[in-house]
Amino acid sequence: MKILYYYYYLFYTKVLPDDQPHATTIFTLSVSEGFLINGILQISLAHFLCISIDKWTMIGVLLLLIIANYFHFYLTRKCKEIVKLKPKLLNSNKLSMLMVVCFFLITFSFLFWGPVYVKHILEQCK
Repeated sequence: MKILYYYYYLFYTKVLPDDQPHATTIFTLSVSEGFLINGILQISLAHFLCISIDKWTMIGVLLLLIIANYFHFYLTRKCKEIVKLKPKLLNSNKLSMLMVVCFFLITFSFLFWGPVYVKHILEQCK
C-alpha cells in the first residue's frame, strides 16, 4: 500500500499537479481499491448466491474505503512519512512503476468487464 500511495502521490505532484495531492491521492487510491473490492464482491455473490448488488452498496463500499484511507493515511500522518521514505518494490523504480500501473489497469478494468461477466453468471443461474 505504501508503494501504491507513493506513486499515486508522485503522479499528482509531477504529472497532474494538484493543490491537495494527499487528498487526491487518498481519493484515487480508494476508488481503485473500490473497483477491485466491488468487482470481487459482485462476482462472488453472483457465482455463489446468484444475486447482484445494487449501486448503493457499491457506493457504500467506496465511501467506507475513502473514510478508512483518510484515517489511515492522513490523520495518522503516514502520508507524509511515506513520501519521505520513498518506498520501492525490490529497490527498483521501474518495477514499482510497473506494479502500480498494472494495479491501476487491473482495478480500472473491473469497471468494464465486471458487469458483463456478472450478467453472464446471473443468466446461467436462471
